[in-house]
Amino acid sequence: MKTQTHAENPCIKVEGLKKNFINGDVEVEVLKGLDFSIDSGEFVSIMGPSGSGKSTLLYLLGALDSPTAGTVWMNGMDLSVMKARDKSRLRRRELGFVFQFYNLVPNLTVEENILLPIILDGRPLKEYQDKLEELLRVIGLEDRRTHTPQKLSGGQQQRVAIARALIFNPKVLLLDEPTGNLDSKNSESLMKLVADINRDYRTTVVQVTHSDKYATWGNRVIHLEDGVLKA
Repeated sequence: MKTQTHAENPCIKVEGLKKNFINGDVEVEVLKGLDFSIDSGEFVSIMGPSGSGKSTLLYLLGALDSPTAGTVWMNGMDLSVMKARDKSRLRRRELGFVFQFYNLVPNLTVEENILLPIILDGRPLKEYQDKLEELLRVIGLEDRRTHTPQKLSGGQQQRVAIARALIFNPKVLLLDEPTGNLDSKNSESLMKLVADINRDYRTTVVQVTHSDKYATWGNRVIHLEDGVLKA
């Protein structure tokens, strides 16, 4: 596992990143001026105690929130100057986001959940049938394609969420505590899947995790504590 470095040709570059939240009459500093970068094809784990700002950082990297100050560059694009419509398009086409609680649509089948970003983007579904078949094979759920989420285990639901995040062949896959609701067996299986995706597709992976064990599946760990980076 590598130590923290500054990538020469970064896929993601963070400069002076700050995020404050208002709590009543108090302004709370959550992120206090972060500087780091991530190379294309890296698998990076962001670790830190609860309240350290890990998920806040991930949401900023995923253009789901805006910083108080500083800049996030994604594949050379400055997210801070992008219009909301362009951010939405970026999230659909170039970023895959996987949440701890899966966020699947309950009344849609496995294959319908996977294809949902295509529907939202207004693209013809028939053009993505080969990709759908490929992803069903990758996640090992070809025989569950017509099942709805309530008929799946937590591990299977998270696999569907990963496939949905990959339908557009994104350059970056962001995962927020992907094993947080899974037992050890399903967690191991899921992390192997993510590592395989990183290797086979050369997808840049950034995951937030509390687990020392699962952080080491990546090739680098960024430690965050009290809103600052720790060596």
